[in-house]
Amino acid sequence: MSYPRRALISVTDKTGLVDVARTLVEAGFQLVASGGTARHLEDAGLPVTGVAELTGYPEVFGGRVKTLHPVIHGGILGPTTESFAATAEQGIAPIEIVIVNLYRFEEAVARGAGEAETVEQIDIGGPTLLRAAAKNFSRVTVLSRCTQYEDFLADFERNGGATSLGFRRQMATAAFELVERYDNAIASWMAGPAQREPAEIALRYGENPHQVASLHLPPVNDGEPALASVGLEQHGGKELSYNNIVDLIAAVKLIGDFDGPCCGVSKHTNPCGFGLGEGSLGLERALKCDPVSAFGGVFAFNREVDQETAGILGKLFLEIIVAPSFSEEAMAHLKRKKNVRILTVDMEHFLAATRNRSRSWGSMILKQDEDEGFPELNDWNVVAGREPDPKTVLALSLVWKVCKHGKSNAIVLGNEESTIGLGFGQMSRVDSVELAIAKAKAANLDIEGCVAGSDGFFPFPDGVTKLAAAGVKAIIAPGGSIRDEEVAKSAAEMGITLILTGRRHFNH
Repeated sequence: MSYPRRALISVTDKTGLVDVARTLVEAGFQLVASGGTARHLEDAGLPVTGVAELTGYPEVFGGRVKTLHPVIHGGILGPTTESFAATAEQGIAPIEIVIVNLYRFEEAVARGAGEAETVEQIDIGGPTLLRAAAKNFSRVTVLSRCTQYEDFLADFERNGGATSLGFRRQMATAAFELVERYDNAIASWMAGPAQREPAEIALRYGENPHQVASLHLPPVNDGEPALASVGLEQHGGKELSYNNIVDLIAAVKLIGDFDGPCCGVSKHTNPCGFGLGEGSLGLERALKCDPVSAFGGVFAFNREVDQETAGILGKLFLEIIVAPSFSEEAMAHLKRKKNVRILTVDMEHFLAATRNRSRSWGSMILKQDEDEGFPELNDWNVVAGREPDPKTVLALSLVWKVCKHGKSNAIVLGNEESTIGLGFGQMSRVDSVELAIAKAKAANLDIEGCVAGSDGFFPFPDGVTKLAAAGVKAIIAPGGSIRDEEVAKSAAEMGITLILTGRRHFNH
């Protein structure tokens, strides 16, 4: 008996989902999705079967109960395709792929949400689906994090529209680990404030040495380091200061926007160098952009730091090195630098714990959602010049993402491998353009044929004119100026490509 190939999708974080779903549809999969996920996929023009349509049972209690149904769990837990012959009369057919991520419980706790809101962020169906799919990894592929999509698509393509057993086992392991951490976070919170006290770390000083400062963190279990509550662990170096914490957050968020191995160098929360590549390659590419500003900076990696990379770092003056892990040799080498703060970071945990932003002035607190995702990179508008080739697309994507992390009026020059010139924090955009060009020239880097990213629109053609004169071949910006047409016309006359995204990432 033949069955339709089915993928069950129910996600809170929809980053990158459409690309995966479209690939599955093209491979002949039927998409089964719930609530907001179904609407998101439908809005993208993809055919979707609602969970209620499949089960014949409506969502109840405002969506609290939707996927807890034998048609869903039977479809996941059936051991072999042949075994479904016995359940055909009940409408239970195999589900081959499960894509689920969980409600944002840890974020709710981290931002101090009230009890009722926090309880609503305790996911029941999500962990149940993940455990079921992970248990049946011999047949079912489970994806529990957006960061797994790239590897999934690669394995899916290599195996002709299926996944390998090794990949399924790897994804199952990740799913069980995620559910364990999620349940532990809930249990810790449920213990109540009488048993769990918020952690407070006295910092070396505030923004200036005469200012007293402290770091307040979510409660942790007895004997657990306070920084573990946000996915950090310090292994050596001096105590952290207020500025160290601010710079550390900025550096990790920068590398967190890239899936491939990379190194980001930050100073005073601004990127001063970024490079794609494993280990020392990413580090060397990041350093070449502005080695002077990198002096005393934060060096962040999204892959393990090896001995070769540690050898280069050991020759530099820097404040912080942060990475998911360090080889034994690398850690031993770096610990010789007594003052350097060495930290490991659980990227997913840390990014979740720092997702929403706030600033406070006494009793006055500003809060906002995190600026997440880059959907505009899949739907930009070329308003001048020729369509970019694949290599230029990679470069434009790189400078656009780095731009998000620079302070107001950000201009980033770069290629498909790294940044080559950076201009941040100026009162006018044309000043940032001039600064980025000057930085690249000071580092003896070739601007000819590079691309540029801008975090805001160009109010006049002058910035575009200066970039073109310096040798920039393509520019990406959000647009939105009343002079967009004039700016586009100027770009066209100079023979450069201008892309407007319609979405900005301005970091004030």
